[in-house]
This record gives sequence, C-alpha cells and structure tokens, in this order.
Amino acid sequence: MGWTRAETDVAEVMIWLRGNHGREVSYADIAAGVGIKDGARLRRAVKVARVVAANRGDRLERFLPSQSPARRRVFVTRYMRQGLGDEFGARDAMSAARTAMTAMKDMHRATTFEAGNDKSIARQEFGTMAMAVDECITKVSGIDKVGPQVVKQENTGLLAQMIAALEARLTETTG
Repeated sequence: MGWTRAETDVAEVMIWLRGNHGREVSYADIAAGVGIKDGARLRRAVKVARVVAANRGDRLERFLPSQSPARRRVFVTRYMRQGLGDEFGARDAMSAARTAMTAMKDMHRATTFEAGNDKSIARQEFGTMAMAVDECITKVSGIDKVGPQVVKQENTGLLAQMIAALEARLTETTG
C-alpha cells in the first residue's frame, strides 16, 4: 500500500519547510523547493502541513507581508520548531488573536439575533451558543488584561476618547 499523491506532497512540503526553519518563504519558494506547481495542490499541502506542524508542537505561521524591504508586498510564512520564536512569531500570534476576537464578536452578534428571532429555526440552540460565546469573550478579554493590541477598542471607545480629548481642550482654553 503506497502513499497517495496528497500525502506525498505534504511529506515533501514538511521536509522542505523543516530544512528551511526560521526563514521567510513564499508559496513560490516552496513550489520551487519541492517541485510542485504553485496552485491549489500546493496550497492544500501547505494547509495540511500547518496541522501536522501543530501536532508535532511546531508552528507554521500564517502568510503575512514580508518584513524584508527587498520582498515588499510578498506574503511569506515561516516554519518554527517547538520552543523557538521571536518578534515575528509574536506578530503572527497577535494577528491570529485579533482575527479570533473579531470572529467571536461576529458570532455573538449573529447568534444573539437568531436567539431573539421569532422565525428562527433553532432559537434555543442559538441562545445557548450566544451565551457560550459571551462567556468566552468575557473570559478571554478581561479587556484590560488582554490589552489593546489584541482587542481593538470599538467605535464607542473611540468616541469616548474623542469626547475626553475635546473636554480636555475646552478646559485648557477656559482655564
């Protein structure tokens, strides 16, 4: 019993990524390194390689714009072995945290709406999901503890800051 083409692709990508540990690599770099055309087949292999890396305790970062001025506008990733990381890995983690918090807020908004919708097909289930995501957001975002890097202030917070700044300017001019 042999390996499928997809399994072989993932194995080749993993071997190549481990050999290029810590380097910024793009899809084009990976394609040239493993000999798979840059397309859906390679992207599936990279997606599975990310899961395999996580199961090993390693990490394949998300594709983000390169920090190198020579590779401006090129989306790159890095394979990091367990226990190793740096400020670029922190940037990846921060980006993932922001994305997750945004998704949780969207889920809360949608499930809360459906829980209150008389015509919803599953009001009770959506209500349960809304409560669960509310508890999750509350747990994760003791907003003061998580900090503004992860959870950006909502428009209401921005409005409150603008009002406070305006009040401060008004008291300066009158005082």
